[in-house]
Amino acid sequence: MIIAPIHIDTPVCTVENFSERSGLTQRTIENYVRAGRIPIMPKQGRSEKVLINLVLYTQQAMNQPGLEPAPAPVRRPRVSRKQRDESHV
Repeated sequence: MIIAPIHIDTPVCTVENFSERSGLTQRTIENYVRAGRIPIMPKQGRSEKVLINLVLYTQQAMNQPGLEPAPAPVRRPRVSRKQRDESHV
């Protein structure tokens, strides 16, 4: 499990604001909301503005598979040219 500090300046934002933040078009965001890929706050009526739940969205992103830390690189000992040449004799 990864523990990382994350700063979310606001728990929700509009589709327009999310578009600016993410670089996705508003139409793509609306399609993702309809498909359930982006969580929104419950709406009281049809005319109420869609508010994207950034807290839940961030939590879902952090729980994606494949976010485990990469293993430390294995470093081979340095071998001088002379040592290498001597080992091939």
